[in-house]
Amino acid sequence: MKSEISILQKRVYAFTADLAIITTCNYFLMAAGKSFISTMFFHFPVKFQLILIDKIEVMSSISLMSLSFAYFSLFYFLTNGHTMGKSFFGLRVKNEDGSEMTLNQSMYRALAYFTCAMTGSFLFALSFIRKDEKSLADVFSGTFVVSDKLAESVGTEFQLTLVKELAASEEETEYFEENKAA
Repeated sequence: MKSEISILQKRVYAFTADLAIITTCNYFLMAAGKSFISTMFFHFPVKFQLILIDKIEVMSSISLMSLSFAYFSLFYFLTNGHTMGKSFFGLRVKNEDGSEMTLNQSMYRALAYFTCAMTGSFLFALSFIRKDEKSLADVFSGTFVVSDKLAESVGTEFQLTLVKELAASEEETEYFEENKAA
């Protein structure tokens, strides 16, 4: 018997994927900044270069917050409720009346993520507590997350092959679990 992954689980996976993308981009941005300083300021004393590199490391948290806010607000608005993580897991954010998100709603949603992160991250669990499974971002922005049927049926050849292989491996596992020799 195949168990369906709930939308709430998909939301957690999608958000984790989005955070991994943002963190990776921030890492490469900071590495590029350090490389730029050591390349362009090679004629300055090493002590001065190290001071500049230290200042860039301090800027890492500010750039991470800025990148997160820009990523979520722009992706939600420009891609009609998708981020890379939500697209991969077949989810979409919609307005409460079913229409596409506005720029204000996407910015409120990104601000809610920032608020959750700044309060110790326990507010991310709000969707597990509420009966309607709405997160703080949903409440702030007046939106909700739905399963995107189009994303589940359309994808690249690699994505469709991956989904078929995962389904086949789950069926094999279930067959062997049911027919174990005692």
